Amino acid sequence: MWKNLSIELNGLARAILLSLLLAAAAAVVVYYTNLSEELFGLMAQLILALGVFTGAAYVAKVRASRGLVRGLNFGVMIFILMLIATVAISPGLLSLKGSLYNLLLCLASGALGGILGIGLSNNS
Repeated sequence: MWKNLSIELNGLARAILLSLLLAAAAAVVVYYTNLSEELFGLMAQLILALGVFTGAAYVAKVRASRGLVRGLNFGVMIFILMLIATVAISPGLLSLKGSLYNLLLCLASGALGGILGIGLSNNS
């Protein structure tokens, strides 16, 4: 059981690390260029999607089966962790529209990453 859980935790760590690196790169780009700060929302959604996609692809690749389901599960896991963090840090930022959008983004990114992960696995 712990080995199975460690695959998801490793995927989560990869997703968080990639998201942090992309966020730092986006901050540097915005700071040193004339890009508008209005792009922060779009960049945050793109970074979230890429992080979930990468983590789900890793999990599906290592498990080498049921990539769509594993990707969707990974997307739900990320969404729940984001929801818990938002409630703990700043509950005033929660909105139904934003939460539904983030849920759909996590599900879509996770599903696509899971499908790609199966394609990259050694069992295909």
